[in-house]
Amino acid sequence: MTQTLRDQLYTALKQSIVGKRLEPGLVLLEGNIAELFGISRSPVRQTLSRLHEEQYICRFEGRGYLVGASPGEVVRRALSEHDFKQLGHAPKVDRIVSWRAHIDSVEHDIVLCSIKGAFELNELQLSKTLNVSRTVTHQILLYLQSIGLVEKIKYNSWSVVPLNDQRLHNLYEARRQLEPYMIARATKHMPESAIKGYITKLKHAAESYPDIKGELLDELENDLHHTAVSLGDNQEVMNMLRRTHPILLVSKHLLGRVLKLPDQDPFFDEHLWIFEKMRLQQPAQAGKAVATHLERSESKVLDRLINFRESGDINIPLYLR
Repeated sequence: MTQTLRDQLYTALKQSIVGKRLEPGLVLLEGNIAELFGISRSPVRQTLSRLHEEQYICRFEGRGYLVGASPGEVVRRALSEHDFKQLGHAPKVDRIVSWRAHIDSVEHDIVLCSIKGAFELNELQLSKTLNVSRTVTHQILLYLQSIGLVEKIKYNSWSVVPLNDQRLHNLYEARRQLEPYMIARATKHMPESAIKGYITKLKHAAESYPDIKGELLDELENDLHHTAVSLGDNQEVMNMLRRTHPILLVSKHLLGRVLKLPDQDPFFDEHLWIFEKMRLQQPAQAGKAVATHLERSESKVLDRLINFRESGDINIPLYLR
């Protein structure tokens, strides 16, 4: 399970205390720990408070905390990497993990609200809701902006980009112009073993359907529309396609989570047809198959949007209004 920044720091400090690498009576200061781990003071402060509540550390007359359940002889020294090295690992926490741990829940809220209409997002309130630093919140919002879900409108406010029928059509139109070209190019570069792997994966999913998880649907979508497409080897086109990502997020956050899965699988046969054309080294036919698939997909996704707008309920989080 993915750990937040605070959880990682808590584990590192606790293990070093229990393992006696941080000796009883050692003074722990926010600034020293924050500098050593390369993070802000906020998660350090929260972690020390938690360790204090659990009696791994204690207060004393000086600044900071002492290691141990009760005050004793005070030991003052600077912390070093050696104090936290465990199984050869240097003292660090994964800053990327800390914001990625929240992506799915925030993305889910924003996708559902974008289908319903226009909302404003307050960055400070999002930080409070997630109980994370403003740095982490900003990383989340920059990611959401990069995939076309939000836009910044002023200092700490962002707008959710509404996913209305016209925008859905525009996103599909952009993808229909770009993706067939990339798949045709990718056909020449993708190893046959990789293509066969995707085909086998799709066939297994088709055999299990509808007894599959939404996460697998999202993974299968990305196998074609991101991984395979990226082998077209044109980063500028990939950057443009990134802005059309809300198309894929509709199914990810609706099917199997808000709306029941359709009676027939949503795209397996079409993806199989595309990969088969790629396996046969038919780039033009593979590109045409993608264009046809995207045309059919637009009508299916539009139906899901209409269905959700009419009958789907949402719990609007505090950071949206």
